[in-house]
Amino acid sequence: MLVGYVYLLLSLAAIIAWQLEPSCASGACSAVAQLESFLGRPWWLWGALFYAVAGVLCLGLPKNRLTGIFLAAGAVFHAGLVGYGYAVTRHVCPFCWKFAVMGTLLVTSYWVLPGKKPGRTAYISAGPARALVVITLVLLVINPGTKPAVAPPAATVAMAAGAESQSGSFVTGGPKAIEGKAHYQLRVSTPGGAETYLDLREKPALFFAVWCPHCPEALKDLAMLSPEKRPYLVVTYPRDGDEEKAERKLAENGLAGELYYLAEKPPESVQGVPALVWMEGSELRHVEGAGAIAKKLRVPKLLGSAEISNPPDGGGKNVALAAALINGKIIQPGEVFSFNRTVGPRTVSRGFVEGRSIVETVYGPKAVPDVGGGVCRTATALHLAVLKAGLQVVERHDHSMPVNYAGLGKDAAVAWPYWDFKFKNTSRKTLAIKARSDHGKLRVELWALR
Repeated sequence: MLVGYVYLLLSLAAIIAWQLEPSCASGACSAVAQLESFLGRPWWLWGALFYAVAGVLCLGLPKNRLTGIFLAAGAVFHAGLVGYGYAVTRHVCPFCWKFAVMGTLLVTSYWVLPGKKPGRTAYISAGPARALVVITLVLLVINPGTKPAVAPPAATVAMAAGAESQSGSFVTGGPKAIEGKAHYQLRVSTPGGAETYLDLREKPALFFAVWCPHCPEALKDLAMLSPEKRPYLVVTYPRDGDEEKAERKLAENGLAGELYYLAEKPPESVQGVPALVWMEGSELRHVEGAGAIAKKLRVPKLLGSAEISNPPDGGGKNVALAAALINGKIIQPGEVFSFNRTVGPRTVSRGFVEGRSIVETVYGPKAVPDVGGGVCRTATALHLAVLKAGLQVVERHDHSMPVNYAGLGKDAAVAWPYWDFKFKNTSRKTLAIKARSDHGKLRVELWALR
């Protein structure tokens, strides 16, 4: 009997959730058409009907196999919807999965708990339960709901402005020639509400949603591209207030001030966000997911990085100069990088100043004044980044005494022209070194160029 009451509570909760958010409490399910509604009715109401019927069966009938099968089928179906949504969007709705888990627990309880003949209280409770079934049926029939007064247009690919168009695909009519070429355009709107067209022949379009948990990764990848290589940015699947949040979302991910557009939905072939859409010949192509988008746009991938302190003395100046000399260095697959060959002699004429170096004396290893002293910090930071990237170290030397900026065996002592730090690019990608020193910190990064 308790199981029946819980089903009734779930039915009421589903109706309330539908009223608060007609499509999905998280907004994620709106990214997949199959998860948004069925027969034009939101899934929240279908769920409310199922839970209400389940409550009637549990309260009004003795425990039986058919009811158990009905409850199990509903739980399996709900789990399948949640799984399908995750397969497409790589995101699980935080509300839907809780309902699915609760349904599974209730089915288990129905089968495991001993069955009892429904008492008078159960029969009395079955009356309101039947009324709840009727209410959900009425809601499904009339399907009340509100739509935003002004919505951005659905993304439409057309041959040319003014030509016949078809949402999410190409028109079947003949293309209108513009300077001898077919001109394919994506119909969107600006933040100000003006309708405009984006030419997918010029560059692709990235569709993202403000609420999407995986879209920031794609946006951060775009920030690493030069502005001329970035795709159009299109905010899609909008919810209330998203237009105002879009600029903040872009700024948070390194795209402050970037121009963006709005579209109610991406082309029909796109099932989830983030998604990249582009023209290939006469066909519309797309990929979904931050990883696939980064690969298509050839976004560099960070393989390893390290950050250590940089003292504000002469040695710090040498560290910064050495970092500038290795910054931007390209290493091809199979190539061996040499720190000494890249940085060169540490001389005053080349801009190096007096720092401190660890040398062997008759009294043991000591830090003594030395032109170019401090560059070992740069070599050490590079070594730490190489270790994180999993590349092969060809040559490395320990300092003759411990240093305070790296653990034992992690430092890299260099001395022109004898001691060098070398590593081999054992990856299949071309690598780039990024190194900078500011605010008392030295940071070295190894990037794979796709």
